[in-house]
Amino acid sequence: MIGLRLEVRATVSNLRIDLDHVAELTARPPLFAPHDAPFWDDPHIARQMLAAHLDPNTDAASRRPETIDRTVEWLTAHLGLRPGSRLLDLGCGPGLYCQRFAERGLDVTGVDLSANSLAYARARADEAGLGIGYLHQDYTRLDAGGDYDVVTLIYYDFGVLPDSARDSVLARAAAALRPGGTFVCDVRTPAHHPPPDGSGAWDARPAGGFWRSGPYLELTRYYTYANERVSVRRTVIAGPDGNPVTYRIWERRYTPESLSEALARAGLRLESVWDELAGAPYSPATTGMGVIARKD
Repeated sequence: MIGLRLEVRATVSNLRIDLDHVAELTARPPLFAPHDAPFWDDPHIARQMLAAHLDPNTDAASRRPETIDRTVEWLTAHLGLRPGSRLLDLGCGPGLYCQRFAERGLDVTGVDLSANSLAYARARADEAGLGIGYLHQDYTRLDAGGDYDVVTLIYYDFGVLPDSARDSVLARAAAALRPGGTFVCDVRTPAHHPPPDGSGAWDARPAGGFWRSGPYLELTRYYTYANERVSVRRTVIAGPDGNPVTYRIWERRYTPESLSEALARAGLRLESVWDELAGAPYSPATTGMGVIARKD
């Protein structure tokens, strides 16, 4: 197929794709290979992500408002949080959890890599007169100081991390917590089944969409790594310039035992697991596991 090019003109004007390049881009990637281009800092994608966070009718980027309300209410009660308790929210996005915790009187700091989402979060906090501290940083490299009562990492962000970044996050979370403080996260479990290995789809976007403001072709394929309990959604975006870009969204599934081992290496003890983070009991059929860990 050397030099072979495909022209798609029916729905996306003048789109040219080098099929040799696409075949290379859609091959099974190395475990936890990163995106080919900025994701959180891409201006168009950042706007689309914020819209998805704020859509009250889907769980695409953030959970629905009523679910967030239940989570904040349960965590506040279960952890015995009171006005003045210090909470650090990693991957806070537009501050949906931060805002609710701060409304309960907690001293809240949020961390995120999206400047666009943080601008929204800061504006909302200012409107409400809430003194939430927001940091524009990569939380895998964060030095947040110490003496926090709680560190949270909510909505499966933990599962996207390769080993080194995961261990760094846990070590930094442990360093940020006071003795007896709590680390809270949620993860997918082996009961969650991703799309079948090798499955995929393509879609033409003549007027733009999530990935680009202009026309593009979207080629998606899913891969699973059974021994590691890892899957990836690999999406190739090809625009009129003929230079495809690949995005890889990883997801690792954990058992209580495998998560306990990772936590222990950072000096955190797995205290309890739940069906999500609103107080429902955990069972082997649970697809999303809520985790409460303690720094002794």
